[in-house]
Amino acid sequence: MKIAEFECPASFARHLATGASVYLIAWSATLVAADYPNRPVRLVVPFASGSNIDGTARQIAPKFAEFLGQQVVVDNRGGAGGTIGANLVAKSQADGYTLLMGNAPTHGMAPHLYKNLAYDPIKDFTPIGRVDSASFVLAVSATLPVQSMAELVKYAKARPGQLNYASSGNGTTAHLTGTLLNNKAGVYLKHIPYNSVPQALVDIASGAVAIMFYPYQPLMPLLQTGKVRLLASTGMKRASYLPEVPTVIESGIPDFVALAWHGFYAPAGTSKQVVDTVYAALAKTMADPKVVATLEATGIDIDLAPPREFAAFTKAEVERYRQLIAMAGAKM
Repeated sequence: MKIAEFECPASFARHLATGASVYLIAWSATLVAADYPNRPVRLVVPFASGSNIDGTARQIAPKFAEFLGQQVVVDNRGGAGGTIGANLVAKSQADGYTLLMGNAPTHGMAPHLYKNLAYDPIKDFTPIGRVDSASFVLAVSATLPVQSMAELVKYAKARPGQLNYASSGNGTTAHLTGTLLNNKAGVYLKHIPYNSVPQALVDIASGAVAIMFYPYQPLMPLLQTGKVRLLASTGMKRASYLPEVPTVIESGIPDFVALAWHGFYAPAGTSKQVVDTVYAALAKTMADPKVVATLEATGIDIDLAPPREFAAFTKAEVERYRQLIAMAGAKM
């Protein structure tokens, strides 16, 4: 008896081929992830060499490489407020070999400051983990006759528009933190953007500007010479390296938090297996006593957050900076 030949319809063949291709791609990706990492990993820092984020990345990188089991190459891709380096990673292959050390400028401020941003901070990245955070400090010139946050607010309310505060430019965290103070305390401090942070430091030391929100470490020389004094820090709790300085919240202004932070991102679509591998190495790095001591000495607190928590944090930062930037009217 002759068995009837089965004729495979073209459409069925196409579906079969497509299904097989998808399976092979998924299977290949699983094999690649299982073998990760088998070559050096590039950590893109989206700011210039010598910047705060660059310093943190280079302090972390050696131990991170040790725990990851591969060489980690720090690659500075600065420009356009960190967006050039961030976009490079967003457009990279999602294989775990190109990572980004992002921060508030790249993943909180950028979508609200740049009209045609080439990446989406949420859709184009896979969050791996936040590694640290740092409060800013509210420094005032020693020429200003105030000794506390309450005295500053009282003094400023009596002189609307007469006090000014320095920042490193429009749309920067220092600018927006000053805006937050104006809004929360009901004062009017005039914003003075600087192109040169060293010049801003010279001017607050001389009294040419009255106030500055800035990281603690660059202000240390001025504190040691008595040119400025610290009134408060901007975290939820007192900074570990400044236990004697109260927070703005403690000083009577509720809901006032402004933090610098750094975190690792991979391109969107990076597998869970790769993310878990990178995060495990990152968690060990941030628990290393030498790394902790080095970072805390520069005014940075270890503030580790796993992928899911970091994803929620990133979304919250995007919304928080949307409100702040709208309030400040900041534009690039």
